[in-house]
Amino acid sequence: MTANEAVLEMRYSGIPEEDIEAILDACKKKGITPQNIDQELEKRGLDKVFEFEYDASESWYDQNSAASHKAPAKQGLEKDKK
Repeated sequence: MTANEAVLEMRYSGIPEEDIEAILDACKKKGITPQNIDQELEKRGLDKVFEFEYDASESWYDQNSAASHKAPAKQGLEKDKK
């Protein structure tokens, strides 16, 4: 992720400019990654911006998508219920 991409994402999310500058300064030392930016945002009491980009992985999706897309159990016809 470039610094410009990070700035655009934070601006789009409504992060104040002074916080964006401070976050970028802190992240330049540790690395400009979604995780580091979100950590800095949380330190300032702000919401994460990038959490969905690094929390969602294919393996998680593959495991849960099968379970959540099961066909509903078939119920008997009304005449069978008598």
